[in-house]
Amino acid sequence: MLEDLDTLMEAEGIDGLILEGSAFERPDVYWLTGFCSPDSVICLRSRGEEPVVAAAFNALERVEKESRVKRTFDLSEIYVSLLMQNKWVRDCPREVYGPFLKAEFHGEVIGVPDHLRVSAYAALKDLGYTVKIVPHLLEKARATKSDKEVKAIKKAGDATTGAIAHAIDMIYDAEVGANKKLFLHGKPLLVGDIKVAIERYLIGKGAASAEDMIVAVGKKGFDFHYLGRERDPLKAGVPIIIDVFPRLTSERYIGDVTRTVVKGTPPHKVKAMFDAVVESLWNAVDALTDGAGITDVNMACFATLNRHGYEVKLLNPKTEEGMTHGLGHGIGLDVHELPNLYDQEGHFEAGHVVAIEPAVYLRSVGGVRVENDFVVTNRKAKLLTRGLEEFVFI
Repeated sequence: MLEDLDTLMEAEGIDGLILEGSAFERPDVYWLTGFCSPDSVICLRSRGEEPVVAAAFNALERVEKESRVKRTFDLSEIYVSLLMQNKWVRDCPREVYGPFLKAEFHGEVIGVPDHLRVSAYAALKDLGYTVKIVPHLLEKARATKSDKEVKAIKKAGDATTGAIAHAIDMIYDAEVGANKKLFLHGKPLLVGDIKVAIERYLIGKGAASAEDMIVAVGKKGFDFHYLGRERDPLKAGVPIIIDVFPRLTSERYIGDVTRTVVKGTPPHKVKAMFDAVVESLWNAVDALTDGAGITDVNMACFATLNRHGYEVKLLNPKTEEGMTHGLGHGIGLDVHELPNLYDQEGHFEAGHVVAIEPAVYLRSVGGVRVENDFVVTNRKAKLLTRGLEEFVFI
């Protein structure tokens, strides 16, 4: 949370932190400022102080009206001067950062993320500051969420579950034709149709796909990151993985939900996969609480799958079938962020928000994956993505 930032900055030995970019390309900028815009700005956050944003012209006006930032620095005259000299502002970081930091920064050591432009890094050094790269500082601060952030993630989750429910309704209404292909309103039902319907639903809920989505039919779901091609036909009697991870347009937070759908009665092998995956999900969640070891929560899932006869790649690296990816990941302003569920020495903290996604993949069948989002508390983890059954046989 924002309240953790000063402690983390002190531990890194930095007096201030510099960020640049837009909220759309750098979630950290939005997290620090609340400014949701494609306009690029510079943000200075000195230890123990509120952030200061440097911007010019219309962007400055918007920062003052639309962000939660109380202090700004006007770069308009500097920009005009550079443009009159036929210089690109982006090529002159020393001319931009010099006056800004002289007026607003009173420390010596500046921390910067590892994605800061090399020219900006060099300019800060040339200006006489000690510059330290702190690649994970903001990630660590963002790992625990405030109540407001959890509420936004739940809103994103509601949009996600609603979108998947809409897709399930389409599959339910479809008829089974030759070669078990599905038809809706007399036309083949394709992956592209499902994706378009989901996207339209999300837009109506103030969200949009953050990084495409997954609709994988039958054996193609064996590759757990196969997105699904637009012309792939949907079929009955096989697992259809639908994995949707949209971002709220205004609040910028993400939900991440997966359901595996079977049109008709599932084959025994597929039903057995479902049983194992759902049991492993809830066994992991039962262990998920403040202070729980990340390894212990992983093992609650993995041991369950092993009891059902499925291999786990993290326990047996040679296996090509079974659960071939990790248990899940943190979510927030990014689809994947801290906590890192591969961290063998780490522990969960109250305020962590995680997507838990156990799965089983068999080459002869495809995959079964179920994913929900949870916030860690000092008691049992709280489910944020409600409204969908884990078993979806229609």
